[in-house]
Amino acid sequence: MVNLWIVKKYLQHRITGITRHGLHSPFVYRLVDEVIYDFSKKPDYALIEFTDNGRRSDTRRKVNRLLYRLAVDSKPNNIALLGNVDELTQLYLVKGAPGAELYISNIPQQLSIAVIDTIEPKNTLAYFNDCLPHVHEGTMLVFTNIYKSKAMYQAWQQIKANLAVTVTVDLFWIGLVFFRKGQVREDFRIRY
Repeated sequence: MVNLWIVKKYLQHRITGITRHGLHSPFVYRLVDEVIYDFSKKPDYALIEFTDNGRRSDTRRKVNRLLYRLAVDSKPNNIALLGNVDELTQLYLVKGAPGAELYISNIPQQLSIAVIDTIEPKNTLAYFNDCLPHVHEGTMLVFTNIYKSKAMYQAWQQIKANLAVTVTVDLFWIGLVFFRKGQVREDFRIRY
C-alpha cells in the first residue's frame, strides 16, 4: 500500500528542491555539480552490479552509486557502517575508497565517513550522538531513510538542528551532514 505521507513529502521535495543553479555555497555547488550530478558510467559500477544480478531497485542502485562517488571524492581514511548497511552498499564504498579502513558497528577516533542505515528514529539519533565526539572538519555523515516515516523525518530535523552541524544536504533518499568550521550554517534541499 502506498504511504501518502511519503508521496506528499516526495512531491514537496521535487517542487521546493533546488538544482546546482540555485546554490550560493561554493562547497555545496562543487559537491552537487561534480559528485551528486555526475551520472557518467564508471567501470566499477558494472563489476559491482554484476554480483547483484539486478536484485536491487533503481533507487537503491542510484543511492549506492552516489555513495561510491562520495567515497571517491572525499578520499576517506575510514568508513564506519552503522545500522543495517547491506553487503552490496559496503562493496560500493570499498570500491570507491579502496584505501579506507572499514569499521562495522564501530566508530574510529577520527571519523571520515559514517553511513547510518536504520529505520528506527531512536537508533538513528543514537548513532548520530555516538559519532559526534569523533567528527572533525572533513567528516561526512550519511543518513538513509530520512523520509521513511514521520518519526524518521523528525529525527532528521533534530540532526539538522544540532549546533555542531554546519551543512546538510537533503536528497530525499539520503541526507548528508557536514561539520565545516567557518562556514555559514545552511540546509540544502537538492533535487536528485
